[in-house]
Amino acid sequence: MKLFSIILILVALFGLLAYTNPGLDSYDQFISQRITEETKKNKDPVAGVLGSLLSGFAANLMTKQTVRKDYVFFSTYDTAFGNEHIQAIGVLNNFYITEKPEFKKGK
Repeated sequence: MKLFSIILILVALFGLLAYTNPGLDSYDQFISQRITEETKKNKDPVAGVLGSLLSGFAANLMTKQTVRKDYVFFSTYDTAFGNEHIQAIGVLNNFYITEKPEFKKGK
């Protein structure tokens, strides 16, 4: 009976992971939210407003440059723009950035 319970819990866990594996549309929304958050941190109010207005458009362009690898229970996302990359893992309808570009100010 104990083995059956363990198997049932594992099946439920893997089913939950598969069901909540986020797709590319969810990644697009995540990138849009991150762009909006980053532009709000900026002290320039004009940049903040423009960032909020254009975040959806920018996220859409970035999503078109994204390669998603679906591993059933989670997905990896690699977004390339220029020589820079953003890498993220999507699991349980959440995204975790594993690598982000280092933009140098003044260039």
